Amino acid sequence: MNFDAMRLPRAALLDALEGRIAARRAAIAERDAAFGAGRIRVTSYMENIGWPELFGYDMNRFFTDPAFAIEQRLRQLIFWADNVADDTLPTMTVPADVGMYFDLTLFGQRIIHTGQGVPEFAPHPLARHLSLEVIGEFDFHQTGVMPQLIANYRRMRALVAGEYDNRLTVTFPCFHRGPLDIFVQLRGYENFLADVAEQPALVHAFLNFFADARLRYARARQAFLEEDALPPTTFIADDWVNIPFIRPDMFHEFAAPVYRRIRAQEGPVRGFHTCGNFEAVVADLPALFPEMRCLEVSGWNDVRAVHARLDPRLAFEVHVRNAVSLSADADEQRALLEAIAAVGRARPVALCAQAIVKLCPTYADTLARLNRFVALAYRVFYQQGV
Repeated sequence: MNFDAMRLPRAALLDALEGRIAARRAAIAERDAAFGAGRIRVTSYMENIGWPELFGYDMNRFFTDPAFAIEQRLRQLIFWADNVADDTLPTMTVPADVGMYFDLTLFGQRIIHTGQGVPEFAPHPLARHLSLEVIGEFDFHQTGVMPQLIANYRRMRALVAGEYDNRLTVTFPCFHRGPLDIFVQLRGYENFLADVAEQPALVHAFLNFFADARLRYARARQAFLEEDALPPTTFIADDWVNIPFIRPDMFHEFAAPVYRRIRAQEGPVRGFHTCGNFEAVVADLPALFPEMRCLEVSGWNDVRAVHARLDPRLAFEVHVRNAVSLSADADEQRALLEAIAAVGRARPVALCAQAIVKLCPTYADTLARLNRFVALAYRVFYQQGV
């Protein structure tokens, strides 16, 4: 592995990152020239819990020390560019971050993180008593982890202006979590199933409440950032859209109406994420999200089955599970890549080797396997003219 990212002095990080961006942009341009601008691009990323062990820090410091967070983000971007030969293009952007599940704390969910960054969720009162009064309404500036998030953002902006010559952009998170995801997390899966059967009107009320909370957050965020309008498009991440954990009829009765509500309130939905299998309901998504131009297809789906159900003008971002990219044998990997290549001859496609962690004995082994998978993907895609 190339460890320059760990050794560079902080003062050298910006120039080093800009150099990596230029080099990666040139490499991407070479592949585009050789195989066409419409080729299947291959990207990847480290899961956030992979970084603390590799770099030797406590994730809680990352969430509470803005100066450290900026420096570490820059080192991570440099490290990935130095060690993974894919099409990932680093950016000069650093997000204010207090954890992936910050939005759940708006509703009273208490979360602590291990040193590696694994979130641990305390039981929520909603699991015992189904009432909107249990949750109440959040204060953008005061509820949950929002005070820490706002403080981090302000401090990062000051550091970027004072120590990084405004060469970086600091971003503040949008609220993208879907209502179904929130409700099942707070209420519990078994309770959710009982509620669907016994008190469906309350389930609808909660899902609408969480959709409206997204809008309240978006408006408060707009005011806080002094922006002229809400973001022009929105995104929904709902991991509980996962058949068979919910049935297709449950999706149609509970999820689809609240997605329409989100689109009506927040604007065009351009992205939808679920880690689960959505083959049985994927044909419903274009009507729910007519402005969407690219669909993320998780590794738990058969890409050919999803392709058969949708208009070929809709682009796919196909995600490959780390168990496949890092642990599967070459025959299994090749079979999956050939299926993606076949779909790529009929619609625009990109591939993401997702959520890399130390699944192998060492990080060196892990990244070597990732690079072998990326190289195999390029061979399969471009030998077949894709």
